[in-house]
Amino acid sequence: MMQRGIIRQLPSDPAAVEPLCLDLAQLLQQHCLAQHVFGIELVARELLNNAIFHGNRQSPNKQVDFSLTIGRRWIHMTIADQGPGYDWRQLRQVLADSEATCGRGIAIARLYAQKVRFGDQGRRIEVWFDRNQQEYNEI
Repeated sequence: MMQRGIIRQLPSDPAAVEPLCLDLAQLLQQHCLAQHVFGIELVARELLNNAIFHGNRQSPNKQVDFSLTIGRRWIHMTIADQGPGYDWRQLRQVLADSEATCGRGIAIARLYAQKVRFGDQGRRIEVWFDRNQQEYNEI
């Protein structure tokens, strides 16, 4: 039976993101979801880096939990860090500056995903991608 998801616990090290994203792209291609590879991989990279840099502050004692599940209609991604959390409500109306070096992750998630939800006082983000979606939202 073909694998339907990925579950990983990553160290708070940006070098851990690339191998996961390669596995993620391969999984999506195996499920004939090549059209989603760019968007989902981009969202994963941005949100994982947010968790590592802003959530865990690159603490070697903390980890980031990642899961992606491919369902019949939805591709569901969850990323959770062990940081202090933050008030995600403040970011609801913020659009990222294309020149910015930070603050893009949530805006990019909203651009490519059909649903974004926060939990655990801002330490967890869940993102849903519609398998049938052919076009993406505009900023």
